[in-house]
Amino acid sequence: MFFLTIISETLLYLCFSLLIGAYIFAIIPTNRKPAIYISSTIKLLAVLGITILSFIPLIQIITHLSQAYGFGSAAQTVLLSFKIGNAWLFTFILSIVLGFYITLTDDNQDKKTAWGGLALVVFLAIGVAWSSHAGSVEGIYGVFIHAMHFIAVIIWVGCLLLVSWFAKDLHNWNRFLTWFHPTAIACFLFIMISGLLLMNAIINFQQYTDSYLVSYGQSLLIKHLFILPLFIYAFINGYWMKKKLTTDSTFNPKPWVRAEFLIILLIFIVTGVMNEQSPPFQIENLIQSSGYAPILEMFYHGPIDGNQVTLMWNSSTIFFAVIALCLTISMYVFKTKMSATLSFMLALCLVLTTYITFIQSIIII
Repeated sequence: MFFLTIISETLLYLCFSLLIGAYIFAIIPTNRKPAIYISSTIKLLAVLGITILSFIPLIQIITHLSQAYGFGSAAQTVLLSFKIGNAWLFTFILSIVLGFYITLTDDNQDKKTAWGGLALVVFLAIGVAWSSHAGSVEGIYGVFIHAMHFIAVIIWVGCLLLVSWFAKDLHNWNRFLTWFHPTAIACFLFIMISGLLLMNAIINFQQYTDSYLVSYGQSLLIKHLFILPLFIYAFINGYWMKKKLTTDSTFNPKPWVRAEFLIILLIFIVTGVMNEQSPPFQIENLIQSSGYAPILEMFYHGPIDGNQVTLMWNSSTIFFAVIALCLTISMYVFKTKMSATLSFMLALCLVLTTYITFIQSIIII
């Protein structure tokens, strides 16, 4: 069930990204984007995916309660009495509305129609935020912050998804970058600010390093480390790509955009893992009930006995830090050889070495 939930979370984010990306591109003028066509069938499948995939986390709760109350009563209780159930009912009803909207208006090329579809997808995203950890802890404030975070993510990913996998040609790519690059920067800033606010709702900033002791904190660290190669790819696909396409109109930017998309996909997977882990509200109690993070025990070679973490640089830490720095430089320099695949492999190595650097620098007390 654990892996099923992670896969479903990742696919759920992709369904949202596809829908919001499709409506954004429908709003953008034809001369400012590559030729892209998303059929109504694909959109309807994405809506169906949102309905089914968002229900999967409820299955585990209903199954657990059904042992005592029976399946029917358990399902009714979860859907009507639990916040996660209420959020899914909201999602289900809105998905039906969006499905009919797509069926009735998809042949209409009017921008007002696209704006209507975009608004429905945004409301669906709010339904996801309703059932989030932040929504449970901080109420309306948590729902709002999570919604802003989620919407910024799917806008960025949705545009990348469409141009990297659905673009039929490379026409107008420079014109596409003139609006997408600032949009991506704005999304990145929104994601960073809202991400910090979300993290503060779950983890006290003063206890951030202490959270490395538990699985949630380890996943959060890995998620943050993926931001470094993502930032490099964003720079390559924005600033450098404009210059490259100006001097070489035959250059194919798709592999590089796909590499950036795959980095974000990995972040989605890590986020799905985090949603299945217990947030470290009380780290000491969580360690007593669930133990230390298994991945920490794999990479940390010192004694693991305590509930606080301090950072200290040593020779091995400096060694791995130098490797990480070299990989960062190599990843950017490698663009001159036009190999997006090897660049992606370097990005994974960068995350791994940076992770080892952090783990080697901690002392558990």
